[in-house]
Order: sequence, then structure tokens, then C-alpha cells
Amino acid sequence: MRGALGEAIVAALPVALVYFSGWAYLTSYLGEFGIDATQIDVSFTTVLVYAFVPLKAWYILLMLLVIVALVLAALLFELHSDDQHKGRKTTASALESLAAVAVVILLFAIKSAAGGAAKEMAHDVWKGFKSQSVAMLGDAKVNADAVALYDACRHERRLRQIIGLPNQLFLLCRSNVDPCNRGTLFVVNNEGRIIYIADKIREDIDDEGTICTT
Repeated sequence: MRGALGEAIVAALPVALVYFSGWAYLTSYLGEFGIDATQIDVSFTTVLVYAFVPLKAWYILLMLLVIVALVLAALLFELHSDDQHKGRKTTASALESLAAVAVVILLFAIKSAAGGAAKEMAHDVWKGFKSQSVAMLGDAKVNADAVALYDACRHERRLRQIIGLPNQLFLLCRSNVDPCNRGTLFVVNNEGRIIYIADKIREDIDDEGTICTT
């Protein structure tokens, strides 16, 4: 029973870690723009794609190697243990405990790496380094004021994509006065209709006088 439970945990752990990594990155990145990730429909595959952003950090890869080594060592001691070698069972249990502690530490490390990577990506959006994205709108008579503001942003080439989902496109219109710190968030659905608009101020105000791209 104990062996079967251990095998199930070992089999499910990689998928759980990858999913946690992707979700940690997405929540941190969207949070940079005041977007609650729990209120949008993000597919499982999308989360997995973004998971590799924090996972590629060198210290995350090193910790993964250490955990794999601990698990393999524990399995070897477990396989070669019997009633005459109780010390091997004790060693196996100790290695399993170390692996469990390492996994907990890894979760915090992944969360930290995801937060750092998310800030860098959000920085690129605010600075205007990301490519311009334009969603074609449908009936301009609906939400005329929002459409007028959107069109002004489009004509002045101030729109930057935050994230694109199957049913929604999140765009940031950078302010023409303070483009590095202020902007307007547009959410456009797959029918070309603006369903949400909000003024946004960057959480970490850039007061270093860095020149922004337009």
C-alpha cells in the first residue's frame, strides 16, 4: 500500500509542479496589470506553455536535479532493503523526507522565479517593447465612447498586447502623457466587442526617467 501510494505521488508530482509553475507565472503577470486570473478562462494547455518561463531558471533546474537524485536514491535503498538490512530502510525513509522538504522549498522558489519573470514581461509591455497588437472591433455604435478611445490608441500606435486567450484579448493602451506608468486596459471578446475598460497605473512607478518607446 505504501509503495503504491509513493509511486502515485512520484508519477503525479511532475505534472503538478509544471501546472503550479504555469499558474504562478500567469497570476503574477496578470496581477501586474490588476487582472484577477481566477476570473478568466485559462485552458490547461495555456498554463503548461507558460510554465517553462520560471522553470528555466538555473536554480530551479538544479533543485529539480537534487530532488530527482534523492528520489532515485530512496528507491534504490528501498529495493535493496530486507529484514537483515533495516538500516537501508531507515536511510530510504530519511531520503524520502529530504525529498519532500526539497519539494516544499522548490514551490517557494518557483513562486519567486515566476514573480521575477512576470515583472520582466510586464516591464516590456509598459516600456512598449512588445509588438503592437490590434483587435478589429465590430459594431462601433456599441460602447461608442470606449470605441473612440480605442481607435485613438490604435491610430497613435499605443496598443500593446498583455495576453491573448481563445475568447478574450487583453490590450494595454499606453498613456500618451506617461506611457511607462499609466494606461488603459481594454478587454475585447472574440466577437470584436469591448467588454471591459479600466484605467491602470503601474504598481512600481518608474521614476528613473527611462526613455520609453512609443
